[in-house]
Amino acid sequence: MIKRRLVCLFPGFEPMRAGAHVKRFRRGAEGAAALWDLAIGIEDPIGATDPDDLFPRLDVRLGGAASGNAPWRTDTEIIFFDWGDLILAYAARPFWRRFITGYVALADFLVSGTVLRYFRTSWRYGLFYLFPLVLLLVTLISGILLGWLVASLASGLGTALATLLGAIAGLALVAGGLFLANRRLHLLTALDDWAMARDICRDRNPAIRERLRLQAGELERRLAEGAGTPGTELVVAAHSLGAVMAVMALDDALARPTLAGVQPHLLTVGSSLMKTALHPAASDERMAVKRLVAERLIPWTDCQGLSDPINFYKSNPATSLGIDEGRTPRVVRVHFRKLVKPETYRRIKRDFFRLHRQFVLPVERRAPYSFHLLLTGPHPLGDFAYETSLDRPPLMPLPEPPKDVSLKASKASPAGASA
Repeated sequence: MIKRRLVCLFPGFEPMRAGAHVKRFRRGAEGAAALWDLAIGIEDPIGATDPDDLFPRLDVRLGGAASGNAPWRTDTEIIFFDWGDLILAYAARPFWRRFITGYVALADFLVSGTVLRYFRTSWRYGLFYLFPLVLLLVTLISGILLGWLVASLASGLGTALATLLGAIAGLALVAGGLFLANRRLHLLTALDDWAMARDICRDRNPAIRERLRLQAGELERRLAEGAGTPGTELVVAAHSLGAVMAVMALDDALARPTLAGVQPHLLTVGSSLMKTALHPAASDERMAVKRLVAERLIPWTDCQGLSDPINFYKSNPATSLGIDEGRTPRVVRVHFRKLVKPETYRRIKRDFFRLHRQFVLPVERRAPYSFHLLLTGPHPLGDFAYETSLDRPPLMPLPEPPKDVSLKASKASPAGASA
């Protein structure tokens, strides 16, 4: 059982700063504690309210006692490794630039052969790649057809005027379609994601390079402090594209003499590591994965969800990159249907961005997986990797449903059963 844990947490690609991630994690931890009937205390350290702090901290104390088990308590220090300002910088660009760089990035992943690797590794992610292209194609074809129809109907007004009216109608439909696609399907955010992924692969953004350097330095400091405290579980956790940042920064940090022999547990949930690692230009990233797995032999647990097309379901962070030696990461399947209420799942099951965030959102039901209980609860991550469930002692079991003592149940008893 874990009494003390240090978590270095890399959020996923969402246009918000670490402060919002801290608040969301707090809500999730409090919700998990209520579901499992646990006592919880959360503390924001002094000075943790700086909105520009790149490494805000949250202290969580969780405790409880199940029948037949001694009372337990786990103290967790969580450091959030913020890179939301970089994401917001992509979102702050003019519409036309976000649009063009996003589709140029999509073309890069296609021409480089990366898309074929997506389909070979996880065909669902290949379909996710097609989503912005299909949206654009459908919108353009619809605009062309409408423009042709309007021009045909207005042919009696003269060729020039009919062509102008057709062009206006077609462009209006394209603009309206793209506006709705962005509002309902977050098209521009998806394009920013692809643009940033391309910049990571090709090392085109000095700000990303500098942030990775800072994160590696902070990882070195935090992990060295944690390793110096006996009995502390060391965890580096990441969601979505944050897995790329975590892997690159962790590889750099573990190469430093102060962390010689230190083996933190790497937890990736809904990972988009393959999004960039499968690109031919991302050789540094693939080498980082190889060093972590084959040389440093770190324990690595990768949680994947069938319902989420934005993670690489049925992939493996190492073997899918052709890395067979060393300590192969453990893959755990997560079933979103078990995490939320039936009505919630019906509402979100076709919203793939919402499904993707469920990896790090509060759960509504007791289930084998809870991101917040994984990082603050009593079970070692290594146990979860093999047991694939955290809902076990020393956590209290679910109460048994009441027995049916109705008249109907009595009549269903076999004859002669009464005393």
